[in-house]
Amino acid sequence: MNRFFIQKLEGLLLLGIGLMIFKLYVSGHLTKLIAPKMIPYALTALFAFFVISLLRLKKQKQGRNHCDCHSIRESSVSVLALKYSLFFIPIFLGFILTDFTLSGEVLAKRGMAQQQVQKQSSYDAGKHVNLENITVTDENYFEVLDELLNNLDTIEGKEIELSGFVYREDHFTKKQVAISRLSMSCCVVDATLYGYMLNGNVKGMKTNDWYTITGTLKKGSYKGEAVPVIDLKDAKKIKPPKETYLYENVQIIQ
Repeated sequence: MNRFFIQKLEGLLLLGIGLMIFKLYVSGHLTKLIAPKMIPYALTALFAFFVISLLRLKKQKQGRNHCDCHSIRESSVSVLALKYSLFFIPIFLGFILTDFTLSGEVLAKRGMAQQQVQKQSSYDAGKHVNLENITVTDENYFEVLDELLNNLDTIEGKEIELSGFVYREDHFTKKQVAISRLSMSCCVVDATLYGYMLNGNVKGMKTNDWYTITGTLKKGSYKGEAVPVIDLKDAKKIKPPKETYLYENVQIIQ
């Protein structure tokens, strides 16, 4: 297989990678794979892939005096096919897949984060736990979680409302689920599962479906760690939000 053919193939693969990034960006799926702060780097890579691919595709075939002696004899067709399939397969999947969320099986293996969230911002400490009715949003998710974890002895009986997807582990009882969210710091590889233990009539709540729930807070435990637990009062099934990930850069105390 001669070098000219390899150059054209590499050019096409680079062009394919660039088109895949472009497709994911315009379709809104790119933020399901990388955090928004990484988008500028992805677009820079997109531009670089296009430029390099065009340069390789435009490169003219050299004369016989230059090419024949440099033919790639040491690599068999099967070896080259295997090597370039490592690029072709992700490109192909990037174009045909429409669901980039983590599966329940993957989440079950990861488990929920057990560590305590470290305070990162200058918000008023205790402004949420001092309320009798706490509403959790995407914007204050980690603030509320931080306050609850650090004030477990004072949260008993407070009302809370939040939205998330249902998560189960094998050791959960029939009256236990977690109402959860995924956090991404850089990319989907570092996605972390956060959630609140939920007790009550949860039998009809299907794993991975999204709900808005209301309930009463109390102190409980998860794998030996003290955590806030919610006694379920009401659950309303909802559609998944446009942005299923939380993107705040959270540091964890080990």
